[in-house]
Amino acid sequence: MATREARGVSGARGGTRFGCVAGIQARMSSTRLPGKVLADLCGKPLIQRVYERTRASELLDEVFVLTSTDASDDALAAVLAERDIPFRRGSLGDVRSRYLELAEASGAQILVRVTGDCPFVAPEIIDLRLGALRALDADFIALESNQAAAIEGTLGGQDAFSARALRLSLASDDPRDAEHVASFFLTRRAECLVRSELEVDEIYRRPGLRLQVDEPADLAFARRVWEACDLEGDGLFPLARAIRWIDAHPEARRLNQHVVESADNRALRTLARSLEPIPPRSRA
Repeated sequence: MATREARGVSGARGGTRFGCVAGIQARMSSTRLPGKVLADLCGKPLIQRVYERTRASELLDEVFVLTSTDASDDALAAVLAERDIPFRRGSLGDVRSRYLELAEASGAQILVRVTGDCPFVAPEIIDLRLGALRALDADFIALESNQAAAIEGTLGGQDAFSARALRLSLASDDPRDAEHVASFFLTRRAECLVRSELEVDEIYRRPGLRLQVDEPADLAFARRVWEACDLEGDGLFPLARAIRWIDAHPEARRLNQHVVESADNRALRTLARSLEPIPPRSRA
């Protein structure tokens, strides 16, 4: 089968239908669970589950897995090509550059960032964010009422921001913005950005809930939830269904309750909590 690595994008130079393209960052060299993106999740690799749920967004033109040119990611690239999943390869350490290259190749005005260890990515939330970004002509949409990261556990690992904001983040003097795709820059609410907030349903407020896969316990939890909630068998069940099932089965939640998020993620949450809410601002 021919490789699906994308050197360009079919809607390049502003030709995308909505001007919105998603990149799913993925690598094989995860520290806590190496190779997790190819781990089996109820019959398909984890990365394929993430791709299929992201692709279900109605406002996205295209979705690509963004991996690296490092030899450690050759196996991932081979699986993506075999399964006809579009992908691009770039820097291993500078993940932001992968998204900048995607923006340049596609001409997209808005980028969606999804992490490859987020199997419960919610296409309906992606569409809410994209709709708000377009309607408000904003650079970044924060989640309202996210005190103490109460929403991050359920809706973490998925963001949307303008290509303009990503380019402006190159001025950041925080080295973590290269690896974490401008997350610290965006959270600091730089004066050069147009930011707004998005109110989401109360169902997503679950402090302490972990839906991303960082350790073997997270993978065991994801498999348990997936088996119970994928009633249609296509992997596209609503995230709210999974959350309600978890609420009804607290013993399942205990499977990964002990897992601690990374130091950088903890630092990002601390930064977010330290900042006072700001009102929406329109472009001048």
